[in-house]
Amino acid sequence: MSMLPRRRNTLTAFVVVAAGLACTATWAIGCGGAVPAPAPADAEQQIGAALDGVSAGDFTSLGRSIWIGAAGGEVLYQESPDIPRPAASSIKTAYLAEFFADRADTLDEPVPGALDVVGSPEHPAIVHFDADTQAEIKEHLEAATARTVGHHMIRGTGVSNAVYNAAANLVTAFLGGPPELTAKIQARHPDFTGIDSRRYMLAARDVTGDNTATAGSLAAVLAAIARGDVPGLSPETHEAMRSILFLEETEEGRHFYKGGSLNSDPITRVLSGYYAAAGEPPGRALVYAFMAEIPGPGSVAPGDLESGDAGRRLQDYLEALREAALPAARQHLLAQEAPE
Repeated sequence: MSMLPRRRNTLTAFVVVAAGLACTATWAIGCGGAVPAPAPADAEQQIGAALDGVSAGDFTSLGRSIWIGAAGGEVLYQESPDIPRPAASSIKTAYLAEFFADRADTLDEPVPGALDVVGSPEHPAIVHFDADTQAEIKEHLEAATARTVGHHMIRGTGVSNAVYNAAANLVTAFLGGPPELTAKIQARHPDFTGIDSRRYMLAARDVTGDNTATAGSLAAVLAAIARGDVPGLSPETHEAMRSILFLEETEEGRHFYKGGSLNSDPITRVLSGYYAAAGEPPGRALVYAFMAEIPGPGSVAPGDLESGDAGRRLQDYLEALREAALPAARQHLLAQEAPE
């Protein structure tokens, strides 16, 4: 069984010699309502060839979507960008934008009504957690500020996985529940309409439906945050979101990121984010979204792989795709900026 490449911290390119054109789609994110420029043929071919050079290993049946481009709207590569797929925690970027839009002037104050959610054992936001976990959630979230709730929801550092997801559930409940949150997200910008919240985090995926997004819609939210023009949000609110989404400094710039993972059927992995290089205009940030799922039902893992192992291999595969594709995309953007 072949092992997939492990993640590296920079966008150092994999050596790729594969040929072939990438699959394209007609749907793409826009910028201020304008029709984005199509991918230059050379960029599309280079990125497609880089992706073709990454083996999927044991995964013979995958649903895959990709969007790569500049935050200003230029599409460099896209593959099935408008197909809804399980979003896992990557959907929380859109949740953060709606939550901070609502609490913009009170980010450092507790969330109104939080105790009515996390202190009510039968509330749909937490009913699926056991009593001990509910007590832990209540301890961390009942008096937390909006900024802290946002940080717990996105980064999850210093808290358990249950609190990490319950923070998103508190946000969802505060904003009216999954259907109302979906309506708010989709009303925020026409390019966000591929995002659908249908359930609370860690609740059953087959009762009210899964939370889904398209690669294009995830990229659209991140691009708007990178540009600083999410409708209705101030520069200060954008900066508050960026401070939470920020992951690391790299040679390619500051990396802002939100991933997602699910090990139940269908197993899912999502990588989404952007790189903002020092001195570059916000519209030149390199935005990406990679989504993959092992189709179900009845195909939780390929071969004899346990679901957790399959999920880790799927994560490795997406990270290998990202490391192969983004250097070619960055090279194209840098070439556009070079003087003649």
